[in-house]
Formats: sequence, structure tokens, C-alpha cells
Amino acid sequence: MHFVTESELRTDFRKEAFTQFCLTNQSRLTPGAKQFLLDKKIQIISEADLKKNAAKKPLNSLNGYKEIVSSELLESALLAMNLELNISQQIIDLEKTLIQALEQEPFDEEHSLGEAEEFNLNAVHIFSEQGTLLIKLKKVYGIIHLIQAEYPQYNQLLRKANQKITELKKQLVGETNEKTLNESL
Repeated sequence: MHFVTESELRTDFRKEAFTQFCLTNQSRLTPGAKQFLLDKKIQIISEADLKKNAAKKPLNSLNGYKEIVSSELLESALLAMNLELNISQQIIDLEKTLIQALEQEPFDEEHSLGEAEEFNLNAVHIFSEQGTLLIKLKKVYGIIHLIQAEYPQYNQLLRKANQKITELKKQLVGETNEKTLNESL
């Protein structure tokens, strides 16, 4: 039996804020920990409830798109791992950030699609060592455009994601210079 303390929760919350806390069958909350969760309005859910809720995920196209984008980005990270570990880590970070943001309620922002830089590949890129990864990133880029068209409330977030994918493409094909890389960081 593990007793979750307020100190543990505060440390975890500082690392990454959360809105739900899953209490496993093998753990209990100390009074301070319970008060911390109540003060922060963090929902306490049991392990059984979590399993039930996972099965009841609403059926809509956004959830389908999230699953597709997530799996495509993770597969891209796997492909990138063989080429450059740095790019692989950037793709994993992008996947985590994008999926978490799409799970949040959209905030008010401009709904126009605007213009985006195109993601073009030449034959020399396709048949290069990075070709498979570049094609995979182009697919993600297209899926993000589909999400933008159907869910314009996420436009700003999705535009930034596609800019990041375009930057990764430029890194892979050698179109960036050090100044561009430093500006994007």
C-alpha cells in the first residue's frame, strides 16, 4: 500500500499540470494530498473508472484524426531514430504537444485558414536515405490540413504544427542554416 503525499503531488504538478488524478487500488491519499487535489479542482478518479472512461471515448472525427496523427508521428520518430536522434526527439515532442493540445477545449482564435507554406518533395528527396521519413512527414502535414479544414477552432495550433513539420523537412533535406535553426528554438 502506497500513501500519496501532498509533496509528491506538488512535485508532479510542477513538472506538468494535470486536471485528473488516478488513484490505483494499491494507493491511498494522505489528508494533505486530498486537500491539494480539492484546492486545485483536480478530479480524483479510480483505476476502474479510468478503464471505463477509456472505453467510452466519444466517436468523432477529431478523435480519429488524433489517433492517426499520433501514430504517424510516432512512426516518423522511429524512422528518424535511424537517421538523427535529434530529429526523432523533436518529432516525439511535437506529437506529445499536438495531441495534448487537441484534447483540450479550443480557445477563441482566428478561424480563417490563411495560407501555409507548401510541403514539396523532389525526386532527389524521395529516393534519398531520408525519403521514407519525408514521405511520412508529408502525410502528417496533409492530415493536419484536413483537421484544420474540419476544426478551424484549432487553426493557430495546427498552423504551428505544420510549420514545425516544414522545419523538420528542411533540416532533413539540408535547406536550413544555423541561423534558421536558432530562430526556431
